[in-house]
Amino acid sequence: MKHVVAGIGLVVALAACDRASTPATSRDTADAPVANATAPLPASPTLPAAARNAAPLPDTRVLPLAFRASEGIDALRERFGASNVRVEDIPLAEGETTRGAVLFPDDPSRRAYVHFVDPENLQGIAMIRIVDPESTWSLGEGLRMGTTLAELVARNGAPIEFSGFGWDYGGAIAGFRGGKLEPRSANGPHTGFRLSPRPDVDPALALPQGDTTFSSDDPKFADIATQVVIGELTLAYPRPKRD
Repeated sequence: MKHVVAGIGLVVALAACDRASTPATSRDTADAPVANATAPLPASPTLPAAARNAAPLPDTRVLPLAFRASEGIDALRERFGASNVRVEDIPLAEGETTRGAVLFPDDPSRRAYVHFVDPENLQGIAMIRIVDPESTWSLGEGLRMGTTLAELVARNGAPIEFSGFGWDYGGAIAGFRGGKLEPRSANGPHTGFRLSPRPDVDPALALPQGDTTFSSDDPKFADIATQVVIGELTLAYPRPKRD
């Protein structure tokens, strides 16, 4: 479960940074960074250098085009409006929190949670998280909240492996079996997604549970393909190297 471990590592690193200072297959097209996934995870999209270095686009809902690692709280307030950027403690995994920002806190269709490299001074974006089912944010190429496991498998062209549900890292992607969504690059920024049951899922439906890797082609869970969906989107930036 190397991708799950990677996601856990990012959460731990964010939390450690807070304590010290006070938390897809990629395509070479600007609007199509595809995901690999975990909790708040690193995956591996590839954006052309021009897209990575360009100014963020204020009117896009594609995460990698909307943010840049160098941004701080003032830049976010200027771009999105001061009233749409609220500073508060935001959750990490396992009960941890970090000082960050919430964009459009009262609008679930646009809400986004911003984690900073320097949470004390709210500088440098470490990660963006989207968790609202009705969110209009995406990772490009139709990878958005509510995309079903069946759609993801069809897009991947191979089974998808993921962790069981019912714990902090439930639904984390563990592998793409060499399919089209397999990460092709280690360069950032890193997009990712995590699976969740639909909000209205039938409570009688048998879902894979716990810290175990499951596969979408497991016949025991054939009924979940349209009942499990993308339930979290992430955009993470590599941390600056220290001397």
